[in-house]
Amino acid sequence: MLFFVGHSGIWMFSLFSKWKVCLLALLFHLLQLYCPLTAWHHESRAQEDKCPGPRWNVMCRSCCEYERIACKCPSQGTKVGYAVPCCRNDIHQCDPCIIHQGCNVFDNCKRCNNGTWEAKDDFYVSGTYCTECRQGWTGGACLTCGEVIRRPQGHVILESYPINAKCDWTLHVSRGLTMELRFTMLSLEFDHNCRYDYVEVRDGDSLDSRIIARYCGNDIPSPIRSSGDSLHIRFVSDGYNNYDGFSATFQELTACSFSPCMNDGVCSLDPIKTFRCACRPGFTGARCENNPSGCVPPQKPAHGDLFLQYDDGDIATSIQYLCYKPYKLKGVSRRMCLPNGKWSGTAPTCVKEAKPAKKVCTSLPQPHLGFSKQNLASDGKIKSVQFFCNSPYVLSGSSKRMCQRNGTWSGTQPQCIKACREPKVSKLVRQKVVKPLSPSRKSPLHKLYSSSQPTTADEDSTDSTAVLPAGFHYLYTRIEYECASPLYQSSGSTRRTCLKTGEWSGRHASCSPVCGKLVSKPQSLAETRWPWHVAVYHHLPDHDSFLLGRTKRRGDTFPLVDYDDSQENVAEEQSWQLVCSGALVSQHAVLLPAHCVTEPGQSLPLSTAELRVVLGKHYLSDLRDSKRLQHMQVLEILVHPNYDPNVFDSDLAILKLADKAKISGFISPVCLPRLQGGEVIAQQAYITGWSIAGQHEPAPDTDSEVSRTGLVELADVAQCERQYAQEGVSISVSDNMLCGRQHPISSATVCPARTGGIVLLPTDTRTTSGSMLPDQRNVKVGASDPRWELLGLVSFGYNLQNCNPGLYTVYTRVANFKNWIEKNIK
Repeated sequence: MLFFVGHSGIWMFSLFSKWKVCLLALLFHLLQLYCPLTAWHHESRAQEDKCPGPRWNVMCRSCCEYERIACKCPSQGTKVGYAVPCCRNDIHQCDPCIIHQGCNVFDNCKRCNNGTWEAKDDFYVSGTYCTECRQGWTGGACLTCGEVIRRPQGHVILESYPINAKCDWTLHVSRGLTMELRFTMLSLEFDHNCRYDYVEVRDGDSLDSRIIARYCGNDIPSPIRSSGDSLHIRFVSDGYNNYDGFSATFQELTACSFSPCMNDGVCSLDPIKTFRCACRPGFTGARCENNPSGCVPPQKPAHGDLFLQYDDGDIATSIQYLCYKPYKLKGVSRRMCLPNGKWSGTAPTCVKEAKPAKKVCTSLPQPHLGFSKQNLASDGKIKSVQFFCNSPYVLSGSSKRMCQRNGTWSGTQPQCIKACREPKVSKLVRQKVVKPLSPSRKSPLHKLYSSSQPTTADEDSTDSTAVLPAGFHYLYTRIEYECASPLYQSSGSTRRTCLKTGEWSGRHASCSPVCGKLVSKPQSLAETRWPWHVAVYHHLPDHDSFLLGRTKRRGDTFPLVDYDDSQENVAEEQSWQLVCSGALVSQHAVLLPAHCVTEPGQSLPLSTAELRVVLGKHYLSDLRDSKRLQHMQVLEILVHPNYDPNVFDSDLAILKLADKAKISGFISPVCLPRLQGGEVIAQQAYITGWSIAGQHEPAPDTDSEVSRTGLVELADVAQCERQYAQEGVSISVSDNMLCGRQHPISSATVCPARTGGIVLLPTDTRTTSGSMLPDQRNVKVGASDPRWELLGLVSFGYNLQNCNPGLYTVYTRVANFKNWIEKNIK
């Protein structure tokens, strides 16, 4: 039998003959090429063609990527976006220049072309990652270096360099002349034989030319002169360290380069490259060396200079000598011009003073529980010693001692002390360091031995006189932690101790926002300002739905604007429509029904640019509390994979925010249910939302209208389905839904079918289970300080014209999705 693998499975053919098998395989291949689209279902193709869609969210990774991702619409085959190896910056732009592990391929970029992860972002295809490269590097990724330079003078610069680099420069000056190369900066990895990172100079124009020298480290070498009209420079770096690079200048050498003209004569070249001197008045000779009317200026001393002093005319009367450092003048510093045309005295010379012999430093001992590393000078003598400690010991004292000229070492001998590095905590955690105390806990056996034997020193005992580096603590030091704000709750250990092993006891301390806590204490629940209540706006007119009954009515749309300190300048002139209520469940995520962020009858999410989220909102008008509001952009929309837009089952979605919400007394998250699923035993709950005027209702006063809170009674599923059937609407309530209507004792009327709402359930913080539902009429919030949990989200209702408190509303049961929510809001 012959097995053939296709897209739809494994095909089996009888082995008749080779030509029959080849003919069948060719026919199957042609069917794959010409009929890929006809085999697709119409609905699946329509969803796949909406490119880019949710499946392209793989482009938005959180860190560096090495693979190129090319996104295509399956039916059309057209490219719609690209991803690129990069890192994202704080504003979610693709920034290749960020110094990040894995992104060193862009280290030579000076300024970058930032991508934005949009669908048509093609800067990976065009290859123009870098707007400007560091000196010495070229190309769209700044990875090309080296060139051929043909000029009388110029420079070679390599500003920084990556690992595993190799660059070649060939320098050419005028034919028949030589050149001089001077290094102005050299910063490479040092090695005695320059085996790792180095600059190699060859006397010629290729790698086959004679090597003049190889350089590394930081010492600038002496000027280099070529024997011909070209030099070849090669730079090589290995795969470990990188430094600042190097820079050098080169100059064409001519007969005038050595200043052959005396007495300030001007040197010029003739066409055959020989020099001529233009002498000052009174001077003659090929080099302007003759002065018949006075003393002839002498030659400059080696490693020095001289200055002539003249009378009122052009006759030199005296001469002053000086020497360049580190040379000293030997002889007279001033000579006078005598009447016989000769200079007085003898010409001085510049002599380099002999340095006093440097005394040799004696070897230093190795630190106890540590080691040292010697740095040798060029003459093989010890220049300095670097000290290190074995883990978990840290160095107390200077980590480096220098050998001084008098043969003594700088500083004092350091010692290795066992200590713990201070754990890093966020700014929300307040810490208090308690001085170390000797451990006092002893077993009876320890007490027996301690009383019968003399006390001995312990090498791990704390030396209180030793100074530890910043960020380290002695053994048995304690650090106590607490949250800096009552709006946050601590997790991890509240006290940690530096143990003998060099590690800290306990677990990492952190602070996270307290969920389900009301800071403000209103007179009644009807006046409560819920800090997790979120307003979701849409910038397009809302659509009609036979269940939701959402139509564009007078009073539905409100300007969503930002104000400056004077609240006069409007930052955004568009009109946004309040479409839904949501619940803040973390600093990065908002929970809301899926139908609020999808098209009618579809499960694909809307564009994030079409949505805006407002936190801390209580009034319909932003003018009432604009300083307390936080306007957030949506980064990502996650619709539950089981959401059915036809029956509103699993009607749940998560909005991931672009920025972290700032926790305050007006903005904080609500608690999720304690358990996944389970039976709902509560018979009553609270619902809050905004009421928008309908067709037969007067428009509310937008300056005073606030979110309303009412009491609802939860009903049996059968009662809910029976009432819907009486109204002519056939529905089925699944296990993912709850059913409820306004409680007769509710002090406020809430119509959640307009803009939705959230259903809350208070639980007693003093018990581990069970609900505590205070009476709205005579119990104030805060009397028992309950913990509020999110029970449900308004999914759908059928009361289209007015608010009838006796009609049932269906809510999404949040407890059934606890695991999915927690997984996607991290």
